[in-house]
Amino acid sequence: MTAVYEIGPFRLDAETHVLAYGGSPVALGPRGAAVLQALVASPNEFVAKGSIIDAAWPDVVVEESNLAVQISAIRHVLARVPGGEHWIETLPRRGYRFVGPVTEAQGRTQKEAEPQHRRSNLPEPLTSFVGRDRELIEIKRLLPGKRLVTLVGIGGIGKTRLALQVAAEVVDAYRDGVWLVELGAITDPLLVPTAVAQALGVSERAGVTLQQTLCRHLASRQTLLILDNCEHLRDACAALADTLLRGNADTTILATSREPLRVEGEQTFPVPALSLPAPTVSADAAGSSEAVQLFVDRAQRQLPGFELTATRASTITHLCIHLDGIPLALELAAARMRSLSIEQISARIDDRFRLLTGGSGRAQPRQQTLRATFDWSHDLLAEEERVVFRRLAVFPGSFTLDAATSVASGEPTDEYPVIDVLSQLVARSMVIADTSNAGARYRMLETTRAYALAKLVEAKELDSTKRRHAEHFRDLFEPCSDDWMRLQEADWWAIYQPELDNVRAALDWAFGPAGDPAIGIGLSGACGEFWYWLSLRREGQRRLEAAIARIGPHTPESDQARLWRFLGQLRALEMPAAAVAAYERAVELYRRAGDGSVPGMLLVWLGEELTRVGRVEDAASVLAEAFPLLERAAMPKALAQYFLILGVVKNMTGDKRAARIDYEKGLSLARSVDAGRSIPGGLTFLADLAWETGDLDTASAGFREVVALLRKKHVPSKGMIGLCLTNLAGIYTERMELDEALAAAREGLPLRKEEGYAWGALDHLALRAALAGKLANAARVAGYADATRAAKGAQREPNEARARNRLQALLSEKLDPGELERLLFEGANMSEDDACAMALED
Repeated sequence: MTAVYEIGPFRLDAETHVLAYGGSPVALGPRGAAVLQALVASPNEFVAKGSIIDAAWPDVVVEESNLAVQISAIRHVLARVPGGEHWIETLPRRGYRFVGPVTEAQGRTQKEAEPQHRRSNLPEPLTSFVGRDRELIEIKRLLPGKRLVTLVGIGGIGKTRLALQVAAEVVDAYRDGVWLVELGAITDPLLVPTAVAQALGVSERAGVTLQQTLCRHLASRQTLLILDNCEHLRDACAALADTLLRGNADTTILATSREPLRVEGEQTFPVPALSLPAPTVSADAAGSSEAVQLFVDRAQRQLPGFELTATRASTITHLCIHLDGIPLALELAAARMRSLSIEQISARIDDRFRLLTGGSGRAQPRQQTLRATFDWSHDLLAEEERVVFRRLAVFPGSFTLDAATSVASGEPTDEYPVIDVLSQLVARSMVIADTSNAGARYRMLETTRAYALAKLVEAKELDSTKRRHAEHFRDLFEPCSDDWMRLQEADWWAIYQPELDNVRAALDWAFGPAGDPAIGIGLSGACGEFWYWLSLRREGQRRLEAAIARIGPHTPESDQARLWRFLGQLRALEMPAAAVAAYERAVELYRRAGDGSVPGMLLVWLGEELTRVGRVEDAASVLAEAFPLLERAAMPKALAQYFLILGVVKNMTGDKRAARIDYEKGLSLARSVDAGRSIPGGLTFLADLAWETGDLDTASAGFREVVALLRKKHVPSKGMIGLCLTNLAGIYTERMELDEALAAAREGLPLRKEEGYAWGALDHLALRAALAGKLANAARVAGYADATRAAKGAQREPNEARARNRLQALLSEKLDPGELERLLFEGANMSEDDACAMALED
């Protein structure tokens, strides 16, 4: 059990350090909560300043002014109650006394205290957060009244770390959580909305801009977004921030940037350097400086026995002052403690400052200081270390050891020394290692990377290193599609998903002015499946179309074929006729290439889309060609998908018994290899078949089983869940359970809409509307569905065809022919949004 204090209408949880008012968390922060706890634990008693400081700042030397800042913040919060600001009495030069109402209540067990669902994507800090008490309090005071707060300052000043600490302390104040959007690795302004969508777990929706989708997602949510590293994408960030804030009253944005976003209503907050000691102070006095605290903390990570002694105080003070209290500079200086004494470090810093003074006079003093810090750190590297350091700058985000050795190897270094050099760079804090997962990944801080990139340009190695980077990821992704069929899904995700930033950077270079389109075409084809499974279909289509546009006379036909193959996959569902055209172009190119065979899975995909556009005989033909190819490849996942699509073809020809046999065979194969995407597909086909044959109970149970199965997945398939829910709506409609049908449709149709496939459910919903007496609405929705299917070249499946025929009979019976024709025409000209809204009306 944990201690909980009832303070009038406030409730303080001593374990979680959360203060709530009227049941809602208050953004006080753990430091302020610790101060308040020290007071309410001894109500109406004098508590000395030293005791409070020891409780709130254990093992840290701080100035008494920090305590005064926290007391002021607590009084500000307590003032929500009339007279609450007087509940803390000040005893001059001694301490404080809490005189307000307080009782100790029974707390919660740890199990009860655990959150029930994920409410943020904030990373776990790898090092302690030092100082910044005043900044934390001031920013937290700003957030409730300001929609956009931008932390501005130079690189290395600690904007990101401060934003993350603020976010961690206020997460309970936002009903729907706090979400970090990291923009440092993005270079294309068009991808800013995509980065926000990925952070929020929002999928693209056909026919709707991503900005509109984000606004709709946030409309009913109280959320804090952290937009980190906006400066290189300022205009795009400003435009998106303005759109989100205007459209959502309960959305707040905390941004970090080297300059303001210049959005109406923006509150800028300049992030200062850490507090510095006076030039001549005692060790105790120096220890109250935030800069000294940070340096000592980080030095102790290198040398556990390192202490701030009277002998060292003067040198450490000198070092911190000359680094202007810039956190990154202090971190880099402390990283050298294993190889240099504090006196040697301080002496070299002095040398570099004098050298930089004679350089460019246009740079700001703090920029000169930071540059000097990097120059100093860079000069301490051996030549081989410098080569690897600058070459690693081409990675826009994180990277693996294999990627580092591949990209940084070459004259004058090679693979094996790179491994040792990377370890040295990690030890010196010039590269960060994340070893929390099975495979370690590495990254550079943004400012470190910018410095290293400048060195790469100076060495005239930028293009050659970017070429090796692009070649590495082209080769890495070469087996991507086959791996999807061979590997467990979790293993596939672990290999490929973290490389999104690297793929984007490689493609941007390859199709840029200094790039190599041949490499870009190879990578685009290799990672085609990547975009599909990451639900980045629009970006994937744009990338593949850009690659197709760069096809030249010497582009191998097999490479061209692969581009069209995956373009077809990304067009499927939303544009079946266009998907068929792309697949058929791919097949033609593979045959012309004369490389022996067409990929079996391409033929399966083509067969599926041919069936959807009504070319059933052609579908049967290409599936017959696919089978021996898939048998030779010996990939059970692929064969499972083959039998499922073969069942669809047989079902469309009326042989339902044979269709069931193939569905069951495909499902059995999928289960034998735990093919996570094919198992729900097989269950859905069987449920659909039961529905066709009139076994509504079996069909309903099958669709419910799929929904339950998918909802347990780490990344549920929203489109498949939506399909099953709208099918359930169709079954309810046949049973005349119209309220239940509407409830299922209202949950399922928006999910299908995100996948660009809402139109496939509208036959059932139009019938439900007609049976509910809304004949005009039913006719209009039917008109939209008819027109959309015709435009996409998509045929109706048996259950949808039956619903449409029943609807037509009903409308023809109840409506005048001229009126029916008019309503169908009106529906054909509606937007998707209007058609879906009309279908979901009571």
